[in-house]
Amino acid sequence: MKYYVAFSLLIFLLLSCGEEKVKTDRFLVIQPSGLTLQVEAEASKRFYTVKSSDGLQVTSNQPEWCLPTLSNVSFDNLKITITANESFESRTAEITVSNGTEQKQITVNQAGRQPQLIADKSKVTLMYGDMQFSLSVTSNIRFTMEFPEWIQLKGDYSWQEGTQLFTFTLSTLPDELLYREGVVTFTPVNPSAGVLPVSVQVMQKGFTKVIAHRGYWRTPDYPQNSLAALQRALDLEIYGSELDVWITKDGELVVNHDATISGINIENSNYADLKDVRLTNGESIPTLQAFINRVKTQEKTKLIIEIKPHTTKANEDRAVAAVLELVNLKAAAHQVDFISFSQNICSGLIANNPQNRVAYLNGNLAPDVLKAQGYWGLDYSSSVLKANSGWVQAAKTLGLTANVWTVNTTTDYEYFITMGVDFITTDNPLELKQLLSTYKK
Repeated sequence: MKYYVAFSLLIFLLLSCGEEKVKTDRFLVIQPSGLTLQVEAEASKRFYTVKSSDGLQVTSNQPEWCLPTLSNVSFDNLKITITANESFESRTAEITVSNGTEQKQITVNQAGRQPQLIADKSKVTLMYGDMQFSLSVTSNIRFTMEFPEWIQLKGDYSWQEGTQLFTFTLSTLPDELLYREGVVTFTPVNPSAGVLPVSVQVMQKGFTKVIAHRGYWRTPDYPQNSLAALQRALDLEIYGSELDVWITKDGELVVNHDATISGINIENSNYADLKDVRLTNGESIPTLQAFINRVKTQEKTKLIIEIKPHTTKANEDRAVAAVLELVNLKAAAHQVDFISFSQNICSGLIANNPQNRVAYLNGNLAPDVLKAQGYWGLDYSSSVLKANSGWVQAAKTLGLTANVWTVNTTTDYEYFITMGVDFITTDNPLELKQLLSTYKK
């Protein structure tokens, strides 16, 4: 009996040791050891090496997009195939690897797609007759388009994912406008996508405008700075008709180019000394008030008022004050632009109202200086702009207008049109208007 118990105990111990040895030999090892995957929205494949003491099983709780497969060569290769995430939300899957005794989880976190809405331009400028432009838009979200009525989409709009080319056409810029600006906006249909609308600034630049120098004269019945020459310019329906203004000693604003007329110095005389002076067509010397009254009979053509440099600053200041008072009295601010060779006169016009359209004539200030001083534009001689050919483009970049005077030949017309000036002041307004009409065809 004693020997039987001892033998039984020995057998038990041997069996117990055998069980412990078997338990110790079981294993499940996954390499690499990091069991959390962070992947992008694109499709991908990830690989693990799995070593196990027993046969393996792998499962996925999201097999429709995250599918594990095993292939045994000399050891088990675990391949996890991840399809592209077509949504904008992230998603998670759990891969379970089990050998029947133990199991491990591999967590797969896949990011959602990044919503995208991109236009290839932020600004479009259409120059001198260009009537259409195109925008390349790349998106993976639906969007709508908005634009002003003078911009139209060519063809029908239908959204598709990827890159699309949209072509827009423009209506003709009205002659009275130098330019106009608008915005084409692409707005996501679903605001929850977290994408901001995309805006493209559009500027339509007009053709070069015609300004008649001292009216449309050059025939005996239409002398310079006469009401007859002004009316003839108005009949052309051009941008503007230029005139020269002086103030008399008693405060009347009269129109004449030179400081004297019929031997009478305007600045140092009273209006009574001038009212009987006659122009070559029989008109009396005109007043600025008569010019404004005439220009207000229509809305097409502006008066380009040149206030002449006077002999004293005091007289220049009186002229500025009187001109502005008359313009405001006649409610004609939208129908006049101002020019002068005198910086004092220009400064007074700008100081009175920064919205006054004031251009400088003398040609000795660069565009950046004009911009800093509040000018609307430059109005320089053809010789100055030929010597400083970059000033027109510099002015445009700064948002200034550019006028050139006095241009009277086809060669020079074409030179300055190509340069990109906004205005050409000429003694031959009909000829220039006819030339410009050929550019619009």
